[in-house]
Amino acid sequence: MRKDLIEFSYNVIRLPMSKVKVSIVKVEKDDVRGAVKRAVELLGGLEQFIDHSDDVLLKPNLLSAPNNEEVKAKIRTDPRVVETLANMVLELGKKVLIGDSSGAGQTGGTRAAIKRSGYLEIGEKSEKIQVRSLEEHGPTKVEINGKKLKEANISTEFLESKAVINIPKMKTHGLALYTGAIKNLYGTICGADKTRIHSLGATFNGFAQCLVDIYAFEKTRIKLNVMDAIIALEGMGPGAGGSPVEMNLILASADAVALDSVAFRIMGSDPKIVPTIRFAAEQGLGVMELEDIEIVGERIEDHKRKFKLPKVAFLGRIPFARFSNIIFEVPKYVEGCTGCLNCERACPEKVITITKNKKGQFIPKIDYNGCISCFTCIEICPEACYKTKNKNTLKIVLSILGTIVVAGIITTLILLL
Repeated sequence: MRKDLIEFSYNVIRLPMSKVKVSIVKVEKDDVRGAVKRAVELLGGLEQFIDHSDDVLLKPNLLSAPNNEEVKAKIRTDPRVVETLANMVLELGKKVLIGDSSGAGQTGGTRAAIKRSGYLEIGEKSEKIQVRSLEEHGPTKVEINGKKLKEANISTEFLESKAVINIPKMKTHGLALYTGAIKNLYGTICGADKTRIHSLGATFNGFAQCLVDIYAFEKTRIKLNVMDAIIALEGMGPGAGGSPVEMNLILASADAVALDSVAFRIMGSDPKIVPTIRFAAEQGLGVMELEDIEIVGERIEDHKRKFKLPKVAFLGRIPFARFSNIIFEVPKYVEGCTGCLNCERACPEKVITITKNKKGQFIPKIDYNGCISCFTCIEICPEACYKTKNKNTLKIVLSILGTIVVAGIITTLILLL
């Protein structure tokens, strides 16, 4: 073989891979529209992502839409972000559907949440924009064949969409630790199947793998991810129990894993402790390391802020945590129940019962023998009636001992091999 051909072949093999772009844009003087457009332009423009589709689905985060405006602002995707993207799609001559499937168990379901979301007003401005529940045309049962999740009831409307713009919100999460672009796609799961998957996942890592399995199945439809980080949320999110954090940022990327990795770094922590991000990167669904990411626009360092994380965060730092079923916290009712029954309906293990005491007050009672600490009750409660408490000491000690034993066995096997 000629020497020049050998050298050419070697050089082709050694060509560096292009980095994944993640844009970070600051919202200046409340100009959300300008920030969203800039974030997308920094990636090369919207047309490159949706050019081959006549209809585009915009998938915001609409966990719920309570009447309280301050609560609403911290838990659902800002309508200004959604409207800007809708108008950008219209400018390319395409039609828009804005839709989501909200948290299970809510009074009135997704339709009620949409009515209070601020999204209906967007649809009223153009006949080419429709706003409706992703459950409107029912689910389709599909084979996922993931590492943990084998099948799921996914919105038929979502499955029929060839181009989806995923519009998550920057928030913490009581079970998943963090909810961003990957977790937002849980809203494509319809109705009671959300509770089934919570029950199937059951643990910190188990539920995370279910989310990654859903993302792996849906990834080809997700053309762009645009994150609302204007008002973010910290603490015991993703619902009313979390606290608002003013960030005034818009993030965007075609790679959901890279976007989540950058977002969590802005939130002041290592994305490796978030199992959805780590698992997705390890399974080749996107990139997590900064060396593989090109940041355009603002710098991470200029906006980094240490978010208060749910207590489940420590699990991400435990060696061999993915082999452990430890959850040290369980939900605890504090006060303020209005008897809406959201938590009772949404609980995947059906261990919550709403009763009335002698004073006529509604009191949720939890059977902790069946509780899997999924924190769906905390997530779905519109009044932030729940907090968390430690499990009893014996269970904690046994869990620690179990983790140590598993770690010891694995270490021994590695050494023997």
